[in-house]
Amino acid sequence: MKSTIILLAVLCLISCNDQEKTAESNSLESSAGKIKTRLVKAHNFQNSLDWTGVYEGVLPCENCEGIETSIRLKKNLDYVLSQNYLGSTEVEENSIRETGKIEWNKQGNTISLGKRKKLYFQVSKNYLLQVFEDESKVMGDSAMKYRLTKINSL
Repeated sequence: MKSTIILLAVLCLISCNDQEKTAESNSLESSAGKIKTRLVKAHNFQNSLDWTGVYEGVLPCENCEGIETSIRLKKNLDYVLSQNYLGSTEVEENSIRETGKIEWNKQGNTISLGKRKKLYFQVSKNYLLQVFEDESKVMGDSAMKYRLTKINSL
């Protein structure tokens, strides 16, 4: 009888010890996941760059001399987009001005904006680089033509 009680006590202790280790392991995994999530969120352009401000430049155009573009980005995710089609008689509306909300991609490095036509820009320090919808960019010497330079901060 004594041996049965001792055996039950030992089994109970072993069982409790395994549950504590499992709970501790789950707690550590959960904490590590939270830390990893915070680090990922902390290291993207949206959170680490001073991206608010006014960006200007002339973007390429197929049937005009260029598209004079100005984008004002605000911290509350509002934008103001102004575009003027230079030297064009084929474009119906030579000037466009619109406002809306910036949308960031999942990685926090590219924004999209525009109601009439969706535009995509990779955010970098002191400039925006226009990219395609799939976030690929023009390479080579032509890449500089797709760049809007930051002229001031808000």
